Amino acid sequence: MENKILEKAKVFYFMVVAVMMYYFLNEYIDIGLHVTYRHAFALVLFGSATLVFLYKPNIARGFSAFCDACVYSIPLLVTTVVSLFIWFMGTVDTGVISRGLSSSFIYANMLSFALGAGAMLYIFGKRGIWYNLVAILIANILMILTVIAQNGIAGFFSEFITLVVTFAGVTGDIIVQAEIHELAFCLGAYLIYMLYKPKKDIVYFILLGLSVFCFLAAFKRIAIIAIAVALFFGYLLKFIAKYNEKTAGRLVTFFSIIVIILLISYIAIIKMGAFELLEEAGINTSGRVEIYDAVDEFYEFSPGFLGNGIGFLTYQLNTFMSVGVASVHNDFLQHFIDLGFWGYIIWLTSMTLVRVWYFGRRGNVDGAIVTFILTLYLIIVSTTDNTMNYPLLTGVLAILMMGNSFTDNVCHTENKMFGHVSEVNREEDGDSLL
Repeated sequence: MENKILEKAKVFYFMVVAVMMYYFLNEYIDIGLHVTYRHAFALVLFGSATLVFLYKPNIARGFSAFCDACVYSIPLLVTTVVSLFIWFMGTVDTGVISRGLSSSFIYANMLSFALGAGAMLYIFGKRGIWYNLVAILIANILMILTVIAQNGIAGFFSEFITLVVTFAGVTGDIIVQAEIHELAFCLGAYLIYMLYKPKKDIVYFILLGLSVFCFLAAFKRIAIIAIAVALFFGYLLKFIAKYNEKTAGRLVTFFSIIVIILLISYIAIIKMGAFELLEEAGINTSGRVEIYDAVDEFYEFSPGFLGNGIGFLTYQLNTFMSVGVASVHNDFLQHFIDLGFWGYIIWLTSMTLVRVWYFGRRGNVDGAIVTFILTLYLIIVSTTDNTMNYPLLTGVLAILMMGNSFTDNVCHTENKMFGHVSEVNREEDGDSLL
């Protein structure tokens, strides 16, 4: 009886912290540096899980969660090391270095949110994936209910229907208040995962329905396109894997390399003025031509371009330039300007191939496919939005990539360490939702 009470208290505590992490999107703590609430709550999740580990350690589960989080966060290591090299070669002052590092480690620290994801998996096992989704939905529904309370339920759903029917062509004053973009992108990743791996479970359908509703309330067209593309490749690779897993695994690697080549070419196309041609053809690029022209002086598409260091372009846009935006709304161009030609390629590799190989290790083709399609989703939405700077999306992608094969990895780790697998780590109900 006491154990059941403690378990329920543990679920309640971690869920409350997770909900607050997803609810407080704009608030921050001023400690000389501005630390966002969501960053602080991600660290609270990790710190709390660490205390639980110290009280009653599950070594295999803790080791797996921590290692997975570190490997997932390798792109952060790449941006840091490459930037330090650029700063050292350019002999920049410490103010530039401090500003660059703070942008990576204070505002959108990939490692913090990966560790927060690892904490949910350590505490709940594979069910941590679904507890995390419930936390997102609670936070998002609370925000929507606030909008409804202020404007009325009839007005909200009238504009919601119009938004969906017109494919976001018409957006009302009420529904725009419910456009929680960061949470929409998080739910988009979950929709990919849930539709790629459907379950015959009433809880699954409830969570799927609520996720679709909250996602549509924000209605990001680029995310819908990204979901469709990701699922196309997911279903294709799953079909091939059904008959030949080795071929499917090789195709995932091949597609990942193609993605890297395309993203390098994307920068070359921008540099050659492709967006200007689109404008001349009558296609509205939402002001991107002016933005790209404004930052054109900061980079060259050449192997000799070494970059300026992380945080450089954001600082230029916010301090010296009057283009009316705080970012280029193109994560790839931003990273190319900051990291340079070779740094950009290393960063792309760490974000694609490294993750695919790691989460698909030991012949885990399903893990490789899930990692690839989620990465593909992130890449597509990042071509028009600064989604790589959305720390909550970072955490969601981490928990899905890490959690997909978490039970198997823990069992393998424990067997390798101790020669056996404990009952608690077998997690016979690991595929259940809650």
